[in-house]
Amino acid sequence: MADNQPPRRKRRSKQGVPQADVSQEPPPVDVHPSIATLRGSHRVAHPDEGTILEAASHLLMVYEWPINCPRFMEGLRMLGLDCVSQLQYIRMDHNLLTALVERWSPQTNSFHLPVGEMSITLQDVALILGLHIDGPALVGHSVVGAGRRWLSWPDCCDDLLGQHPQRDVVYVDPFNPRVSSKFRMGQAQAQTCLPLIWLRWTFYRDSYLDMNELDFWRHLRAYILFLMGTYLLPDTSGCEIHLRFLPLLEDLGLFNTYSLGGAILAHLYRELAEATKPKRANIAGCIHLLQIWCWERLHVGRPTLHVPQQVSLDGLSVGYRWNQKFIRQLPAGSLSSYRDELDGLLDSQVWSLNL
Repeated sequence: MADNQPPRRKRRSKQGVPQADVSQEPPPVDVHPSIATLRGSHRVAHPDEGTILEAASHLLMVYEWPINCPRFMEGLRMLGLDCVSQLQYIRMDHNLLTALVERWSPQTNSFHLPVGEMSITLQDVALILGLHIDGPALVGHSVVGAGRRWLSWPDCCDDLLGQHPQRDVVYVDPFNPRVSSKFRMGQAQAQTCLPLIWLRWTFYRDSYLDMNELDFWRHLRAYILFLMGTYLLPDTSGCEIHLRFLPLLEDLGLFNTYSLGGAILAHLYRELAEATKPKRANIAGCIHLLQIWCWERLHVGRPTLHVPQQVSLDGLSVGYRWNQKFIRQLPAGSLSSYRDELDGLLDSQVWSLNL
């Protein structure tokens, strides 16, 4: 008798329109299987909604603080930072960076590609940037506050840099005396950040040869802070450096033993994870490391090198050969074209260094 029963009609709403079947799930988003479990929390689940990521790294500002003084270069060499000072500005390929971030899994800290998982390693940091990767972690201690080494961050600046930004002082651009500005320490009342432009305007010199030891080391600390804020450890502000790094520069001999490369890599991992969020518009960290790593390892988006004669990399990092003067043409690939290139990546296209 059950076979003779008429089929049930769909229950109608008050307007007389059949109600949708609420038990039916929406069609799955076509994402890479290895990061499909992240779903809506990852920008790859919204390929047509996310914005092109803007890089918050400012290597161009480093190029605007040229170092030609042999005494200063020797100080950087003693600290293992001379290779970084030789790197020059390269234009960021924001479409390429966005395509790479879409492949990044915060759960594994690696890019999930058709050829398997790949990641930027400490070896890449050492080769591309030429930085120290061994030693203790670059971790600071609470040294500012009541009953501690310094009562306030301005006091710390006065001790280790010789001065701090004064709100009523007009500072002049050393490269263009017609440009002037006033600066103040950032982060409201806490005053925990220094403006990057203030560092350059205040501590740039054509020559540091006639400085006494105390002033010389203060200027060297200022330049290292500037490197951190513009290139090595930048945040999304793009204009300030947090002063938590300054106490670590008090003893520069001790600073030289820290794993600066490890700190840069850990910071980049964190910023890559943040950049996977669908609504994120900026990416911080050492973005030049990421882009050059892609050019060296994957060859995706790689520009043509114009080298009329063989360039010796003795004492220089691999990143040096990607300086702007050696690049003939930077491909202006679209986000969709880079997605296709990464989708079709083959084992034979991935370069691996065997030491």
